[in-house]
Amino acid sequence: MKPRVSIITPTYNHEKYIAECIESVLRQRYPNWEMIIIDDGSTDSTPDIIRGYGDPRIVYVRKKHKGLEFLGENYNHALERSRGDLILILEGDDYIPETRIERQIPVFEDKEIILSHGRCVNVLDKKTVAYSSLFKSDVLRNQPVGSAFKILLNGFNMIGTQSVMVRRSALLEIGGFTQPHYLPLVDYPTWMKLALKGCFNFIPEILGYWRRHPLSVTMNKSDQIFNGFIRYCSEFSDSFGDELNRLGLKKYVENRGAIAYLFLGMTRLSKKEWNEASRLIEESWRLRETVSMPFKMVISSALIGAYIHLDIPDYLMKIRRLLYQVQTLN
Repeated sequence: MKPRVSIITPTYNHEKYIAECIESVLRQRYPNWEMIIIDDGSTDSTPDIIRGYGDPRIVYVRKKHKGLEFLGENYNHALERSRGDLILILEGDDYIPETRIERQIPVFEDKEIILSHGRCVNVLDKKTVAYSSLFKSDVLRNQPVGSAFKILLNGFNMIGTQSVMVRRSALLEIGGFTQPHYLPLVDYPTWMKLALKGCFNFIPEILGYWRRHPLSVTMNKSDQIFNGFIRYCSEFSDSFGDELNRLGLKKYVENRGAIAYLFLGMTRLSKKEWNEASRLIEESWRLRETVSMPFKMVISSALIGAYIHLDIPDYLMKIRRLLYQVQTLN
């Protein structure tokens, strides 16, 4: 019998996007799924839109609004309600290609694999951009176990949540989804714990569409997120230091947070807060030992930009986007 996939969909005031989200699930070629939609007390027409779908595989749970601080609680509520062996994460403003589930299911025939992920497309209004990965195979596949920490401990999440499918048993083993009170998300701390438990699989194909809009968390709370990454790296290292050292990750623990400091510095560059940008990027440079050459180049360009009062990374990013648009047109 084909395994059941439980799709966890947290939503709040997604009336503009929830229909596309649900319909992308209904279009799946793989039929054995359930979709558990946890509504954090939407005040727009989101509930009416969801109730308009009569498919019995869609389970709608409406809760009293608590906000992002209780996002982990909603995820775990859905996890408790789930009946599938595999969990797919799909937030209410995102959507997936019709081959998504059937493409990932075979991966889990390998019992060593506890999480599968792939490429994501950024969706901004009607524009879509898919960037290639900057990370090596061992990091993306967490093979050997612990390899993902080479990036995770730098305070960066290289796993697109919109592309993730994970074994339910592995989530239960770590106590479900994890959300520290100071982080408005569950993915990064949850991947950190799972990276100690088993191997990942990376599929170099587009598996999810990540919508970026003015109300999205990552667009509004980037400072809180990257400060939270730095804090969680330290807390995680304190709690699991022995395991990390046994995995040969001591230098990554000692140099943790480099990429998070870089992105915090870049947000200050964009605001023309040159002194604070310099301080943060200098800290990133100090911790650069464990980051890859592309990130070292970004750190150096950002540092120069802070000194000469010019947002060099922003200009480089605009050029990169233009090159991708040219490639798409060709």
